[in-house]
Amino acid sequence: MSRLAHVTVLTWHLLADVLLTLKNVHNLQLYNQGSKMGFLDKVKAMKNAVTGGAAKVYLECENISYTDPFKVIVRAETSDARVKVSDVYLMIEGTEEVEVPDVDVVYDEDGDEYRRRERVYASCKSMSLKIKVADGQELAANQSYQWEIDVKLPDNSPKIFRGRYSEHSYRAMAGLDCFGNDPDSGWVELED
Repeated sequence: MSRLAHVTVLTWHLLADVLLTLKNVHNLQLYNQGSKMGFLDKVKAMKNAVTGGAAKVYLECENISYTDPFKVIVRAETSDARVKVSDVYLMIEGTEEVEVPDVDVVYDEDGDEYRRRERVYASCKSMSLKIKVADGQELAANQSYQWEIDVKLPDNSPKIFRGRYSEHSYRAMAGLDCFGNDPDSGWVELED
């Protein structure tokens, strides 16, 4: 057997061992329309688990309110395989950031002082929410799903502002909690 053929056979055996181990360890249910999946279907399912490519997730939000609930819509479009979801979630974060340019900073190095002009930056989270949008379910392949939720910010949540050196903002991300890398919408900036 040539060296290339030997490496190819070893690669296929290794990949098959990895898939079997993952199936046994995580008790994966890999089925396609009621029958067991073929090898390429298993590879596709593993790719989706590793990359989060099992679904595309979108987030729509009306302008936020500091006193009343506001509506958030989470949409998901599944790819070519079923997706078993333990829950659909929404995360909202408030962040305050301060950035001051041209600050005269004094350093002391072994008794010698020297000055340098720097940009000073600091940030902190003002609030963080994780909200369950929907319970666990199995999403069929090549389908679209939509969930709506009314969100109420905590009392005394700071308002959005953007000043010369500081700002306070809110951002949200929706995701599907499933085996592997969770498909999510990415962070979306919220407006009031």
